[in-house]
Amino acid sequence: MYRSQLIPSLSRRPFVRLAAASPALLLILMCSVRVHAQSGGIDPDPGDPGTGGKNSIQGRIFLRGGHRLDRRAKVRLRSLSSGDQFQMSDDSGSFIFRRLRGGSYTVVVDAGEEFEAAIETVDIIEPPRRRDSGIVVPVTIYLEPRRGTSRPAAGTIDALAGGIPDAAREMYKHAVESAESGDRKKAIDQLKQALTIYPSFMTALNELGVQYIALKQFDQAAEALQRAIKIAPEAFHPRLNYGIVLMNLKNYKDAEAELQIAVQKDSSSGRAYFHLGRTLVNLGRYDAAERALSQTIVLGGGEATEAHRYLGAVYIEKHDGGRAADELEQYLKLVPRAKDAEKIRAIVKQLRSQASNK
Repeated sequence: MYRSQLIPSLSRRPFVRLAAASPALLLILMCSVRVHAQSGGIDPDPGDPGTGGKNSIQGRIFLRGGHRLDRRAKVRLRSLSSGDQFQMSDDSGSFIFRRLRGGSYTVVVDAGEEFEAAIETVDIIEPPRRRDSGIVVPVTIYLEPRRGTSRPAAGTIDALAGGIPDAAREMYKHAVESAESGDRKKAIDQLKQALTIYPSFMTALNELGVQYIALKQFDQAAEALQRAIKIAPEAFHPRLNYGIVLMNLKNYKDAEAELQIAVQKDSSSGRAYFHLGRTLVNLGRYDAAERALSQTIVLGGGEATEAHRYLGAVYIEKHDGGRAADELEQYLKLVPRAKDAEKIRAIVKQLRSQASNK
């Protein structure tokens, strides 16, 4: 999504203030950023043996009406042979259990007192011919409001209201499948069909924005996300994604406003703090950026690794070479095979040398 450039030598001056060719800014521009939660990639917990197999159960949690769950939920995986495993879904309702043997499993989702517990049975049937990478079994879980609940959770009002026609929900499901297979243009066409059937389908509008972002069509993404926010102003993900769009359009002031709303709506989202931190860096507000990026690391998740890299850039701008080197070294520990790993190591070496010569 961003230009990939080498970081120029830091030897001319001990530190360089943010400018058109600032080393810190170029460091930031090399980072790739995801728009919303995705499973896969680097295994976040390689020490967990699971049940000793190579398979995975990859789930998504939805509300009635087809909207993605807009917060974290407790997920339990039960197996007669190996007992229970627990984890939290991410803040878009996604979860994954890895390293599972073939067999029958029960997935139980507890999303809080507003919803009934949801239970799904998942069978992992391994093929006769062994696959080194294992298989991934998808599971979709729908939550229902708990009986007697008079008031829905904040941000889910539109979802719980129901009323979305089955044809629109089915087309949305096909669009998600098309996007996951890599055919984003087909996904966009299917989302537009869903919205023709039901124009107030907020989740479809948010997903349309996500697909436009992936294609770098930011003006179209902004239009879809603005419509989603108008329908459901309390929803978290349209705010977050709209902030990301504004950031890509270099409208950093408005991006900050949207991302501040996003972190207020979900203070457990490392992703929201991460993008807020990126925006604050571009505004030159390094103290605030440091706080947001540090919170990203505390919360964990996919963006925590990149937050170390951004913090390295922030500390360079704040004339703190020692802490900049610490953050970049931590980034390299987490991503030892980064494309520019050798260049980052050279920068760390320069920073350590400059700090020792003070």
